[in-house]
Amino acid sequence: MLKPKATNLQTYTDGWGTSWEVSDRRLVKEKQKIIHFAETTVGMYRFWEAMIAGTQLRKAILVPERTDIMEGDIFVDSDGTQYEVKQVDRKDTRPVSLLVSLSAAQVTYRRRSNG
Repeated sequence: MLKPKATNLQTYTDGWGTSWEVSDRRLVKEKQKIIHFAETTVGMYRFWEAMIAGTQLRKAILVPERTDIMEGDIFVDSDGTQYEVKQVDRKDTRPVSLLVSLSAAQVTYRRRSNG
């Protein structure tokens, strides 16, 4: 008798946030308003690779593949904490996800005024 395959479907139920394009320490453009994510652990290789480069990773999240987020963006979670996106990698999950490495923002980014 054949056993059914384990589904192991990735869910994004740990929270939500927003991705922003930045320029000159200002939030220029809201790229995607709501991004659901799943928190994951930062692997040892990724952690030490970042430390050697002078960056301390605070969080790693999985987001859906079609998310508008890239290295250099600012990710603001639902409680207003700002993170700099340091690395984005494709992860073979079901559905396919992006593994996003986040570090604490060194400055508080503010919205660009229209004046």
